[in-house]
Amino acid sequence: MKKDSKPRLKLVKNHAEIAQVGRFGLVGILNTLVDFLVLNILSMTLLPKTYLVFSFSLLGEVYSVTGLILAGVISGTAAMINSFIFNKNFTFKAKKLATQKLVMFFVITAFGLYIIRPVILYIFSDVWLWPAQFAYEITTWLNLPFSRDFDTRNLALLAAIAVVLVYNYLMYKYYIFKNEDKK
Repeated sequence: MKKDSKPRLKLVKNHAEIAQVGRFGLVGILNTLVDFLVLNILSMTLLPKTYLVFSFSLLGEVYSVTGLILAGVISGTAAMINSFIFNKNFTFKAKKLATQKLVMFFVITAFGLYIIRPVILYIFSDVWLWPAQFAYEITTWLNLPFSRDFDTRNLALLAAIAVVLVYNYLMYKYYIFKNEDKK
């Protein structure tokens, strides 16, 4: 009786996919640590939320870019550099990356970092405030020494990271590191 090798091949492929997602998760944890560390250092020193970087008008509404948003862009840039190095070499194990894919990596990551991320930071720090209030109530109840500002900025960053994480993984997997030379 001839055994069908397709189920084994599918199992190996699923295992490889799970391992790849696990590596992406580990890189994500490292990126998150870099991101949180840089954001908190900047926002507690040079770029507090109350610092107005600039304002602009769009469709009759005035929007302000605060120190928190700029700190988030800077911390995200540090995480982006970290992400590229570790995702290329560890997650997707791409030895060679075509110049076009390299450019696309930075365009895709920059879109998440400079467009999606500031919008999420703005929403969670200036518009949709009940999640931060809830987080503050929990940290107060647990007697943790966190301020409302600390909880707000870190919850906003966590939400932004979560949204951009899903976006990045899908874009990297299907557009950047798909079919790359892994020799």
